[in-house]
Amino acid sequence: MITSQDMIDRFGSKEMAGVTNEQPRHDSVIDDVVMQAAIGDAVSEVVSYLRPAGLEYQADTAPRVLKLKACDIARYYLYDNGVTPIVEARYEAATKWLDKVKKDPSMLTGQVVTPPSDSTVHVIPNPVPTLWDN
Repeated sequence: MITSQDMIDRFGSKEMAGVTNEQPRHDSVIDDVVMQAAIGDAVSEVVSYLRPAGLEYQADTAPRVLKLKACDIARYYLYDNGVTPIVEARYEAATKWLDKVKKDPSMLTGQVVTPPSDSTVHVIPNPVPTLWDN
């Protein structure tokens, strides 16, 4: 759904190196193992919202807005030891948005489910037993 490059494009390589690498001498190097762990956690969280709505996306098919929200969630996981207010706010906004998508998948698919035009209810009464039915 998202890649390391998506994270770098969204937040910059400097920030991603800073939150993935705990070695002060290597603060310009992105630790891909840490990055992939955060991405994996974020994708799992996103999928937990989408699966009940019957939605599933791969990296090449995911709508841009979904990728943006997944990146915000992955970023939150990268800041596990000191989330900043903006990172936390974006995470909260992403999860609230995903909750809305779960309830209304047309937000991602564009397909609106409309009720049938014939909303007439047909009532068929049960047969009433008579004395001769015994």
